Amino acid sequence: MKHIHIIFSLLFIMLGIVIITISKMIEEVIPKLGYAAFQSAAAGSYTPSDYQVNFALNYWIAAICILGGVICLISTMNVVRNYIHEMNIRNRAFDETHNYDDTRELK
Repeated sequence: MKHIHIIFSLLFIMLGIVIITISKMIEEVIPKLGYAAFQSAAAGSYTPSDYQVNFALNYWIAAICILGGVICLISTMNVVRNYIHEMNIRNRAFDETHNYDDTRELK
């Protein structure tokens, strides 16, 4: 349960990357599909700008997902410091229970 924030932040980053990838693929494919439809219909004139799709909202949503995931991931990096702190506490408790003296001189 401690890693839920990390998992969700990585999922948000992956979601943003997938949104951008799919949007770019669709942006490249739709004008080609429009040209194929124009050739099969054989009517009017073909201009690629007629088949351009505005994906600005998709890119904004993807950027927000990626930035949100990165911010959440950076904010949970405090977890690493907490784990190190917990390990130090456990080491001290171990040293106290086994009467280990870390300050003795080396021979």
